[in-house]
Amino acid sequence: MAEQIPYGVATSLVNRLASAAFREIGRIYGVMDELERLKKTVESIKAVLLDAEDKQEQSHAVQLWVRRLNDLLLPADDLIDEFFIEDMIHKRDKAHKNKVKQVFHSFSPSRTAFRRKMAHEIEKIQRSFKDVEKDMSYLKLNSNVVVVAKTNNVRRETCSYVLESEIIGREEDKNKIISLLRQSHEHQNVSLVAIVGIGGLGKTALAQLVYKDGEVKNLFEKHMWVCVSDNFDFKTILKNMVALLTKEDVVNKTLEELQSMLQVNLTGKRYLLVLDDVWNESFEKWDQLRPYLMCGAQGSKVVMTTRSKIVADTMSVSDQHVLRGLTPEESWVLFKNITFGDVTVGVNQPLESIGKKIVEKCKGVPLAIRSLGGILRGESKESEWINVLQGEFWKLCDRENSIMPVLKLSYQNLSPQQRQCFAYCSLFPQDWEFEKDELIQMWMAQGYLGCSVEKQCMKDVGNQFVKIFLKNSFFQDADLNVHGDVTGFKMHDLMHDLATQVAGNDCCYLDSSKAKKCLGRPVHVLVEYDALCLLESLDSSRLRTLIVMSYNDYKFRRPEISVFRNLKYLRFLKMESCSRQGVGFIEKLKHLRHLDLRNYDSGESLSKSIGNLVCLQTIKLNDSVVDSPEVVSKLINLRHLTINHVTFKDKTPSGFRKLSIQQPKGLSLSNWLSPVTNIIELCLYNCQDLRYLPPLERLPFLKSLDLRWLNQLEYIYYEEPILHESFFPSLEILNFFECWKLKGWRRMGDDLNDINSSHHLFLPHFPCLSKLVIVRCKMLTFMPTFPNIKKKLELWSCSAEILEATLNIAESQYSIGFPPLSILKSFHIIETIMGMENVPKDWLKNLTSLENLDLDSLSSQQFEVIEMWFKDDLICLPSLQKIQIRTCRLKALPDWICNISSLQHLAVYGCESLVDLPEGMPRLTNLHTLEIIGCPISYYYDEFLRKTGATWSKIAHIPKIITR
Repeated sequence: MAEQIPYGVATSLVNRLASAAFREIGRIYGVMDELERLKKTVESIKAVLLDAEDKQEQSHAVQLWVRRLNDLLLPADDLIDEFFIEDMIHKRDKAHKNKVKQVFHSFSPSRTAFRRKMAHEIEKIQRSFKDVEKDMSYLKLNSNVVVVAKTNNVRRETCSYVLESEIIGREEDKNKIISLLRQSHEHQNVSLVAIVGIGGLGKTALAQLVYKDGEVKNLFEKHMWVCVSDNFDFKTILKNMVALLTKEDVVNKTLEELQSMLQVNLTGKRYLLVLDDVWNESFEKWDQLRPYLMCGAQGSKVVMTTRSKIVADTMSVSDQHVLRGLTPEESWVLFKNITFGDVTVGVNQPLESIGKKIVEKCKGVPLAIRSLGGILRGESKESEWINVLQGEFWKLCDRENSIMPVLKLSYQNLSPQQRQCFAYCSLFPQDWEFEKDELIQMWMAQGYLGCSVEKQCMKDVGNQFVKIFLKNSFFQDADLNVHGDVTGFKMHDLMHDLATQVAGNDCCYLDSSKAKKCLGRPVHVLVEYDALCLLESLDSSRLRTLIVMSYNDYKFRRPEISVFRNLKYLRFLKMESCSRQGVGFIEKLKHLRHLDLRNYDSGESLSKSIGNLVCLQTIKLNDSVVDSPEVVSKLINLRHLTINHVTFKDKTPSGFRKLSIQQPKGLSLSNWLSPVTNIIELCLYNCQDLRYLPPLERLPFLKSLDLRWLNQLEYIYYEEPILHESFFPSLEILNFFECWKLKGWRRMGDDLNDINSSHHLFLPHFPCLSKLVIVRCKMLTFMPTFPNIKKKLELWSCSAEILEATLNIAESQYSIGFPPLSILKSFHIIETIMGMENVPKDWLKNLTSLENLDLDSLSSQQFEVIEMWFKDDLICLPSLQKIQIRTCRLKALPDWICNISSLQHLAVYGCESLVDLPEGMPRLTNLHTLEIIGCPISYYYDEFLRKTGATWSKIAHIPKIITR
């Protein structure tokens, strides 16, 4: 197997060796020359890595060279880390020593010994690197191989992943499957339907299309979807079915209990079960599962997707639907959609001719078409299109009868850093549902997101990578939150195969049902709790990622805990359901960047374990105890802090006691937050008894503040004097979720019980706020204004006073010379804004940059108020492109919509009373997409198809109409 190319480690190593901070460290420790030689050697090796990746598949010698390099880079990275750690601890402790102690510490025997030891280690590793460097010329590794930078428009906020869910050319297949589902078999209650086809054809996408269809939902009383993949374990399948039916925890249920629960939920009921991605060719395994499925009523169906007809035959499936490739016409539509983003745009004749030849070679496989479309997206040079058309990889496709070479070409089009991040995803099993933020934090912990753009943070780079992976089909099935932001996604199984292939043995998923020992020498490991013993066979010095999956109240036994003791070099650690015994080794993990103990349930403190982990960037705690503010003050690199159900304690003369933060002169959360001046993200969830928060406005790097379900929170304090230049200088994202008692900001020292002691009008505005979300905080009225908010404003069951204060800013106070909210791009109103009738009637004239307007769960009376905003200004919102209306109580769409001449996309979802459209719809000449989903008016579908009737005449000019 090919070796993982260590782009991330090599890049991180070079960047750190070249940094001004490290040159200073080298000067202090007297090893500047040694470090400079090491930097130059690693730079010359890094320059040939792209060529090495291309050649190692054909050359065993190159493969061995990459393996030797991997064996050197990890220890070298650890060595450089040792310097940083020693220096950070020294600087941190320096502030707490007097000058005499500082002088003696500088010449202490331990520090002198450290210098000698590190100088020796650098020389030793440098000699090894020189040997690797010498072999580069022998292997003819070329430093001139580069990846051409692609402009993926990843910074555009309008980037959408709807195309991933728009399935082209499968309507006939869908109708055929639904027809099979309608059929009952006289002699059996439960019958099987199989969707059979090669990888990448869209079997899962077709099954999803069927599963979500309204008619199918009405056909069956119970619906279950189970991803099977290559592990056809009948008990696991039963557990997944029961969990879906009951919403209960079934991890520890016996087979007899599972059978009983299935019978209770399915007996006499018509059910639909989808078994996705089945590989099992063993009749015995299928025979174990089949009896448990027979309890459904007549007409129950099991739909399976598989690449193999043998699998379908093994399971005795009589109704097999063999999925064919897309037609040439459908293939071109899909390719054009991906490459140009719009099927209606014209394409010059030479490119169209080449493009149609390319899709012809794809043989109708959607995943291949999407991948190549992604490579050529935005590319107008004929030569680039011809290169794809005439590429050598087509021969490999024919030889292997697979589209994997096409996917590999798409992978090679990524930057080295993106390749490393993509390969890392093979750590997780197939069909894994990735959480976007967690995956980005994992990349960060490994140093894969080095920033090339000044002032660009690693999280921004990670978000760009995710967008690129989604746009080019490395990721798919994106989950969006109510704000339209991506929160998660999955990988196609072929993409997972590709990631596994390029990762080599670096990533490993350990599951006791599939592995008896760990193959190779992995660097990143995800292990199920029942396979912990397999960790003993690992080379612990190589391990950088460890995720331990466990369930419920499982506690590690002493023999299992012992396997953790030698894992000194971890960068990322996540442990589920662990006790104090299970985390005792953490204090030795001085290289750790990310610690996730959200299910640590011991009453004992974590302070001793984490106090000296100076590299920590992210901590996630849940149901945990932190007993001293000194602990947080020692974590000088902490950037991301997530606290959920955490108890804060403080050492006082009377011993430890719970910090309730009910008295302003008593103990304060500020004891914990004030030392952490580097914090970038702060999340507080479910922290009870917090009546106020300490001043946060002077945290210089705070970019995101997320407060959720703080049921007792009343105020956020601010300090005087107020310094405008340092008032939330970096805050971009502010979220308030269901803080029911929160009234707003209050001056430090004011009496909490005096309602007249301070007011928000004395506060400056947020200088760089980009997103503000306020959800069900009905008492929130006093807060800084936000005239310059850029991306998104979402108000959900809150007071209009917040909006009024911003709109009423005096013209002399406009900091950017434009009215408040004039650069806002997206506005979302949900349920109600209390007092919205008091908002200035002409305020819409300010929204000159607004592109998206979302109206959700509003009554007809609330729409009347909105109509008043439009009454005196028929020509407003000049930049508005999309309106979404969801679950609103409307009989007809409001007339004011027809005055938005710039409108391009109108979407209406779940408005159960909607039966009419306004007469002025034809005036919307720029409207190219109309979606009406789940509304009575969509029952005119047949009328739309025939292009007749009164409703059709209002929308006949719209190119794309989606109804169901």
